[in-house]
Amino acid sequence: MLATDVGVATPARPAVLGSRSEALAAAAAVAARVRARARQTEADRLVPRASIAEIGAAGLFGLVTPRCFGGSELGFAALVEVTAELASACGSTGWVFGVLAGHSWLLNLFPVEAQREVFADPHVLTATVFRLGGSVERVSGGFRLTSGEGRFCSGVDHASWIIVGCPVSGGDAPDPHFFVLPRSDFEIIDDWYTAGMRGTGSRSIRAKECFIPAHRAVRVQEMASGSTPGARFHARALYRMPFQAVSPFSLVGAPLGMARAAVRAFAESLRGSIQKMPPEHVSAQAATFARLASASADIDAAYALAVADALTLDEAPGPEGLDALVLARFQRNWAYAAQTARHAVNHVFEAAGGSGIYDASDLQRIWRDVNSAAQHFAFTWDTAMNNYGRVLIGLTPSAMVPRGGR
Repeated sequence: MLATDVGVATPARPAVLGSRSEALAAAAAVAARVRARARQTEADRLVPRASIAEIGAAGLFGLVTPRCFGGSELGFAALVEVTAELASACGSTGWVFGVLAGHSWLLNLFPVEAQREVFADPHVLTATVFRLGGSVERVSGGFRLTSGEGRFCSGVDHASWIIVGCPVSGGDAPDPHFFVLPRSDFEIIDDWYTAGMRGTGSRSIRAKECFIPAHRAVRVQEMASGSTPGARFHARALYRMPFQAVSPFSLVGAPLGMARAAVRAFAESLRGSIQKMPPEHVSAQAATFARLASASADIDAAYALAVADALTLDEAPGPEGLDALVLARFQRNWAYAAQTARHAVNHVFEAAGGSGIYDASDLQRIWRDVNSAAQHFAFTWDTAMNNYGRVLIGLTPSAMVPRGGR
């Protein structure tokens, strides 16, 4: 147990939130404590269980969980806003929150038996590995997974279930599936030693051999079309959306929140320096003031795009409401938002001078975190911009190929 875990009480059931504004207020109430633990989060390479418990008690992990399973069912605009709020307090905590809260949406695509099994615990958290190596074959009653191993499992130390992607062999061609595994079926490999986002604890996992019942499996082809058995169980169209149009909304709020934190940290530092300067020296800082304003405006613009797209997703009548150009726009704007956040942070970090490179500097940690976050394959600029341009002039969309396993 970490020092920050002492005295954490877990309520019988998380709060149910009634609106986006209520969710954002709940996040703001938690954020001060999350911010106070930011350095410890990085040092431990793990979000403190105290933070996870507080976020959970506030009902924030249930933002996209259906109400029938105890969630608030508010949608992805609320998720982007809350993720950004928490990431502005601690980048690693915001990222882990976005993954654990947002990727739980995938559970609603599995057969109802699996949904009931997982959501039987009102405090359940589920991590993900989208590309698990290994072999899966069909057996009586389900599937057999052997030698499964995958990287980048953010928040896995807090998860009791994990969703993994792996193709099933045995047919004319591999048949991609997602499976949900209990914690007892996998081990955590402590290999998360990185330049940034150290506190996410995005360690690798290994499942040597396990049996997966048929009800804990779903075909990627059905997920891509919004036609899974589990999706048809829910009345709201949000749970019938193609999963490739949904998942990055779990992540995009994090770099935006980190960038907001960088502007805040730089402004606080600059305010202290300015107060010590004679008036004639203050006037010489005009370029720095303009740099701060430019970075802030860029972040606000990127944030507005991300939230507007999430609202489009939340309000769509079904998969048919998202044509190829809308999907390409989502992809374009995910990359735009993350890379804009990266560039805005780099812009203010350049002006911070030598004081910004010390480990004690919040800005230095945020700079490492946002540059690490923007490396995610969903935020690949070249791919996203090329794809949008293709679709805009009437060509078929290009494939989204992950880089380096992430």
